[in-house]
Amino acid sequence: MTEKIYYTDVTCKDFTARVESRQQSPQGPAICLDRTAFYPTSGGQSHDVGTINGIAVRDVWNDAEGNIWHLLERPLDAIEVQGSINWDVRFDHMQQHTGQHLLSAAFLRLLQANTLSVHMGAAINTVDFDLSQLSWEEAFRVEEEVNRIIQENRRVTIALVGEETLADFNLRREPQVRGVIRIVQVEGYDVSPCGGTHTPYTGQIGLVKLTAIERYKGGVRVTFLCGARALRDYRHALQVLQKLGAQLSVGSDDCPDAVARLLEDNRLLRRSQQQTQQTFAEMEAQLLWQATSVSKGARRIVKHWEARSFGEIQALARQLQNLPNTAAFLMVTEGDSLRLICTRSHDLEKMDANAYLRAALGELGGRGGGTPTLAQGGAPLTPPEAALVVLNKVLADGEF
Repeated sequence: MTEKIYYTDVTCKDFTARVESRQQSPQGPAICLDRTAFYPTSGGQSHDVGTINGIAVRDVWNDAEGNIWHLLERPLDAIEVQGSINWDVRFDHMQQHTGQHLLSAAFLRLLQANTLSVHMGAAINTVDFDLSQLSWEEAFRVEEEVNRIIQENRRVTIALVGEETLADFNLRREPQVRGVIRIVQVEGYDVSPCGGTHTPYTGQIGLVKLTAIERYKGGVRVTFLCGARALRDYRHALQVLQKLGAQLSVGSDDCPDAVARLLEDNRLLRRSQQQTQQTFAEMEAQLLWQATSVSKGARRIVKHWEARSFGEIQALARQLQNLPNTAAFLMVTEGDSLRLICTRSHDLEKMDANAYLRAALGELGGRGGGTPTLAQGGAPLTPPEAALVVLNKVLADGEF
C-alpha cells in the first residue's frame, strides 16, 4: 500500500520515493510508488498534477489494494525518483473542497437540505441538494453564512477514528467506507467523513460564490466557485459589465434598464421591418405577375437573384400565392449553393409544387420538399443560366 504523504502533510510540494511497480496502461506508462504526495481522483475531487523526475504526471488513481498509480507522459526507468506537485493546482483543489464542506453544512443548517452528490471540476463545481426549489434570496443567505465562517478563519482539523467511536462525532453524513474513518472538522461548524485535501484554516478558502441554480433530477443543483476561481469569475463579470456600460453609454447600475430599452426598440424596429417587407413583397409580386403573360392557362414566373435574403424570397412566394393562375420558381444564390422555392396560387389546384420542386432538384442534384402550394430546397452551386433553363423547362412541361 502506498504511503499517502498528503494525509500527514497537505503542504508538501516535493518528495522522494521509490518505484514499486510499473504497468503499461491503455493511456500510457504508469508507475506505483512506495510513497507519494500526489492525491488521486477520489470523492469528487480531481487528482493532483506535477512531475516525477521531470516527466509530467497526467493522471493519478487508486487500485483495489490501496496502491496509487501515476500515469506518465513518457516511460521512466529510474528506481529512486523525485516528485513535485503543482502547488497552484493543489491549493485550488483544497479551496474548492473545503468550500464545498462549508456550503453543504450551511445548506443543511439554514434550509435543512441534504447533499446528494458533489462534482468538483477544473472550471466549476456543483452540489446537488434534496430541495424541490431554491430562490436566489435563500441562496444568498447561505452564501453570506459560508463567507462569514471563512472570514472568522476557523481551524480545519483531521481525525482518524474507528467505527466504534463514530457515535462521539455529530457527523453531517454517514461514511462510505469501513474501518478507520478520516474525519474533517471545521471548528464549531461541520464534521464530515472525507478523504480529500483541505485548507488548514477556513480563511485560506478566500471566498465562496454561488453562480447558478437549476432544477436537476427532482432536486436542485447549485454551481459555485471558491478562492482564486471566484475572484477570476468576478473580475470577468466586472469587465463584461463595464464593456456593456461603455457600449450603452450608461453606468453599470443602469445597464439592465438600458438593455430593456434596447430590446424594446429592436422589437418595434423588427415589427416595422416586417410590415415594410410585406408591403414590398406585395408590390413586387404584382409587378412580376403583370410582367408575365398567360401561357397554357397560367402565368409562369421564373426568377433568380444573386444577392438577396432567403427570407425576402419566402415573403415574395407567399404573396404570389394570392394572385390568380400563378406558378413560380424563385431562386437565390447563397454562398456555394442555390436555394429554391416553388409556389403556386391557391386556384391552381392541379399543380403540386412539391412534385415540381423535386423534379427540378432531381436535375440539379439537390434535395428539398414541402406542400402542394409551397416547397423549398437547395442544390449545389450551378451556373444560374443553366439552372434557369431547368426551371423554365419544368414549368413549361406542366399542365395546369
